[in-house]
Amino acid sequence: MNEQHKESDSVNISKMVRKAKRTTTIRTVMISLLVSLIAFFGVMLGNQYLTNWSYSRADHSEQIMNLISGPDEKQTGQVNYSGFLNGSFQYYTVKVIEGVPIPWADKKINYQVFPFINFSSFGGDTSPSISLQDETMKEQGYEYTRSYNGLNGQREMLFYIPKVNYNGKILNDLPLLQEMPQDKLVEMAVSFDKDYSLKEVKQLLPAELTQTWYWVDTYDNKSFYDPYTDGNGNKSYATPDPEDWVKGFGNSDPDSTEVSEKTFLEALEQGVQLKGQYQYDFNRIYNYLKKDKARPDESDIRIIGVVVTGTTKELQALSGQPYVRGVTLGAVVDPF
Repeated sequence: MNEQHKESDSVNISKMVRKAKRTTTIRTVMISLLVSLIAFFGVMLGNQYLTNWSYSRADHSEQIMNLISGPDEKQTGQVNYSGFLNGSFQYYTVKVIEGVPIPWADKKINYQVFPFINFSSFGGDTSPSISLQDETMKEQGYEYTRSYNGLNGQREMLFYIPKVNYNGKILNDLPLLQEMPQDKLVEMAVSFDKDYSLKEVKQLLPAELTQTWYWVDTYDNKSFYDPYTDGNGNKSYATPDPEDWVKGFGNSDPDSTEVSEKTFLEALEQGVQLKGQYQYDFNRIYNYLKKDKARPDESDIRIIGVVVTGTTKELQALSGQPYVRGVTLGAVVDPF
């Protein structure tokens, strides 16, 4: 009898142990699942916060740079693609010539939470410039070619720095205007013979022309453009800066017609403080302009060129002007 009770007790104990193990296993699994879910959502929320922060920083950096570059370009839209600790955004720009928009660029920018870890190589400009040989320029011994927008085939402007030696190879596209219908709307880059203040430039050009963008002297190392002689005795000269390289400012407020040096200076201040992708450029320009002062002011902004728009007939008023060193054609559109 006692042996039967002992066997029954052993069976019951075994059942209780197995039940306790099952309960412990289930509890452990449930806790692990709960911890995993919490960790998963924590990682996802953390990733979203960090990628949004990185995106905002990269976007802000682009917006500030756009304030001092891209003559006549306006941003029209943007799409953001975020991933794990990285992402990219794509934005589109147009040029506005006398109220007529022209699709101009489709740019893609990468951003990472940790800049030293690059998870993708997606980025760049899907409408890069196309360089084509101009037969007339070739015959005249030019060492450079014309550039065209890869998205729409429009000409891109070239800029000539005052006093830089281009071996006499400086374009004057004003005669081309006589070959066009006189009501065409045209963009042109005017490179000056020397630097001027903004006030002087506004009074300098013919009143019928629309001054849309001002090219600022940001060249802290002009010796870079000096003629160069290689080991074989071949001498090469500077070539003009394409419109993607130059820095300046236009009217950033579509509701205002006023343009001032403050637009450029405020963008510089923001760029220096942000310490973003273009930190080197902002610091270089800022230090060049301020010289030995604490910070640059409006008197330090010297204009060495201007972008103007108008009809082909109106732009011919630039012919023979003593302040014009070079003039290059940009975008051309119909008035309708």
